[in-house]
Amino acid sequence: MRADAPRTPIKRIFRIIAFLVIAGSGVVSAAPPTLTARAAVGANTIFIGEPIQFQIQVSGSESPERPNLSAIKGFSIKFTGGGSNSRSSTRIANGQVTKNVQLGYLFNYELRATREGRLVIPAISVKADGQTTLTQPLAIMAQQPSETENFKLRLTVSKDHAFVGEQLVLEATFYFRANVSKPRLTIPLVDEDAFEVYDLESTDPQKLEVLDGKQFNTMRVRKILVPRRAGRFPGVPATLSFQGQKGSQTTKDFFGRRVQRPKFQNFVIPSNPLTLTIEQLPRQGRPASFSGHVGEYSLSVQATPTEVNVGDPITLNISVTGPPLLDPVDLPPLAGQESLTRDFKIPSEMESGAVHGNYKVFTQTVRALRDDVDAIPPIELAYFDTDTRRYEIARSQAVPIVVNPTRILTAGDVEGASPVGTEQLAIQSWTQGIAHNYTGTDLLATQALGFAGLASPARIALMATPPLVYVILLTAVGTIRRRNANPATMRARRALGHCVRQLAGTSTAEEVLSVFRSFLGDKLAMTSEALTFRDVRGPLERAKVGNNDLAAIERLFTAGEASRFAGDANPDTNTELRSQAERLARQLDKDLR
Repeated sequence: MRADAPRTPIKRIFRIIAFLVIAGSGVVSAAPPTLTARAAVGANTIFIGEPIQFQIQVSGSESPERPNLSAIKGFSIKFTGGGSNSRSSTRIANGQVTKNVQLGYLFNYELRATREGRLVIPAISVKADGQTTLTQPLAIMAQQPSETENFKLRLTVSKDHAFVGEQLVLEATFYFRANVSKPRLTIPLVDEDAFEVYDLESTDPQKLEVLDGKQFNTMRVRKILVPRRAGRFPGVPATLSFQGQKGSQTTKDFFGRRVQRPKFQNFVIPSNPLTLTIEQLPRQGRPASFSGHVGEYSLSVQATPTEVNVGDPITLNISVTGPPLLDPVDLPPLAGQESLTRDFKIPSEMESGAVHGNYKVFTQTVRALRDDVDAIPPIELAYFDTDTRRYEIARSQAVPIVVNPTRILTAGDVEGASPVGTEQLAIQSWTQGIAHNYTGTDLLATQALGFAGLASPARIALMATPPLVYVILLTAVGTIRRRNANPATMRARRALGHCVRQLAGTSTAEEVLSVFRSFLGDKLAMTSEALTFRDVRGPLERAKVGNNDLAAIERLFTAGEASRFAGDANPDTNTELRSQAERLARQLDKDLR
């Protein structure tokens, strides 16, 4: 026993050392992953102005800092979003479960070359979780696009010298003498944050025209530009990328016969450059009622009815004519016009207006305050006339009306000369006896109803019915008023059903985009006709819409807008686009609640 006693402490020491070694190996395995980053571009050879995708792929972290890209020269850079790119896998071997997690993140950008030649994207520094790494440098060849004999692009603008807030009509015309497909128009001027951009329907989108002595087929796209700030915007040509026919090639058909088929290749052609100069609106002579209307405006008013009593409602339909696009035009509140508020009561609410052809109609209800009012005074709208370079006031014609006085009823107008219960009935003498037709409230006998009479079920039901009906009606009226008070909420609730039904009847990418625009307009309470992806991106990002869905929505907008140039549509592609639009609508209906 004494010989074995010394070995016990030694065994314990070995066990402690083994435990520390195992624990130490566990600490080493728990070290944070190594941070790496890689840069990637969509193409190595591009044309000036052509957009390409640039991506920074980060491994080892899900929350890296956004890189600083100021070292990239020769490109315009637009951040298009980022998101997690993490992956995980589970492996089971010999009863042991091994889980592998790869952390990752993607930064997405859109690049456009601004000059010709070999452009280098230097190594970009990426930081995350206390670590720093660099991407590899990339080289891109940028070429100058050039038009061909069969394909040309022209840009025109209604005015090259304008004011802030003035609507400018920008028109892009594509001239072609061969078959084309998959066109994509890029207008750098439109992508400037200095302009609000709206789509405008072309009056004659396709027709035959002569250019440089040759006859071409043409396609047109029209947009409205509204400058947000003053400045000079140098002319950067627009570009149109597409697949165009260039000759033919001999192939074999299904039966092995030799046939001639058109041969297509990728083209990128430039437009003529446009230079815009935008001036700030002058402060001198600006009226206090000016609310930003720029251009030339006119007003007309119709009143219904024109003969009323004091306090009766009069409906005013105010028609406004002005710039080419009337959707964004608003009418200042009538409560700010002293000539109108002096004689009329004006509610604070006014309809947003509806466009009918080349004019927009606003509806407002007013009530005459006195019977000496004989006309609706002229409605005024202050605007800046860009031709005369002065502030002007557009006025409607006065509308004659007749206001009749309203009589106020008093107690004397009620049947009986004196209030009930105050007359005294005197018994008069009659030579032939007492008359038997005396009347008056003094002859009424008091008949009190006790609690016993109220205990009858029929009487309880009779007394309870009016209050119950009143409560039911009050609840129904309150519900209807709440719905009518916020019609945008009702449209948002019904947007998905309308979208799914209308998508079923679409056949082109442009029609699919039109239905999807209406859905987004209803969900986001925005004007749907002029929506672009840039308009909806901010609200969708704030609503936490996923990056994959945002990218899919952008592709949907691109395909729909491109179809306005495309001569032929691919039925399979349009079917897939319709399914994608329905999937996005169902997902956004959940995200935007």
